[in-house]
Amino acid sequence: MKTQTIFLVALIALSGCASSRKVTEAYQNRKVKFRVEAGANHGGIVDNRDLQQIENMPVDGFSGATKIGFHAGGHATIPLGRNDIQAGINYMFSPQTFSYNDAVHGYNGTRTVSLSQLSVPLTYNINLFKSWLAPGTVAVKLGGVLQYNLPKVSDSGTITEYSMYKFSGGAQLGISALPFRFQNGSRLGTSFDFYKGSQIFEDFYNKKEYQMPTSSYMKLSIIYQFK
Repeated sequence: MKTQTIFLVALIALSGCASSRKVTEAYQNRKVKFRVEAGANHGGIVDNRDLQQIENMPVDGFSGATKIGFHAGGHATIPLGRNDIQAGINYMFSPQTFSYNDAVHGYNGTRTVSLSQLSVPLTYNINLFKSWLAPGTVAVKLGGVLQYNLPKVSDSGTITEYSMYKFSGGAQLGISALPFRFQNGSRLGTSFDFYKGSQIFEDFYNKKEYQMPTSSYMKLSIIYQFK
């Protein structure tokens, strides 16, 4: 019994060493990888909800509602030491509606915003569990995003004038996982990202001097990485 136990422990140790050696080799022989992603997102324009800053503002005089949108894009992952730099381009669509019910200031109606954005993300991806997992299997992403905004706006009723900023940008934090590997070397996985950035939309209720009007989103993506 003792001999069998020793043999089993030795077998596990040798197996672990072999697996660790393969992971080490994977980090040593790395090339640029390309991937595509698509999924759902929620967010876009962050409207002002601190309406006490506006004099004589009625309750529910202005409000915003956001629906689920979608996105798609392509990225390149470039090895940098034992971590990665990831860059790419995304298209994102975010539908939103703003409601105006402010008799004091003379605004009553709705504004529908279909916000399309072309964005360029750049992140530093920190590979986790480097001793056990191949590069890119689980990674934390830190970086920024530059956006070009292409809004389509439809108004009804009597509502305030507005302006849209063509460019916006901010910080992004996320995590990605590629647990599924195919025989040809390609991989499949998912990622979740959170973004917080600069103001896109301005009107009577969302002025530059107010702190809340910004932009943000959460997005969940399915990733396919080519071999």
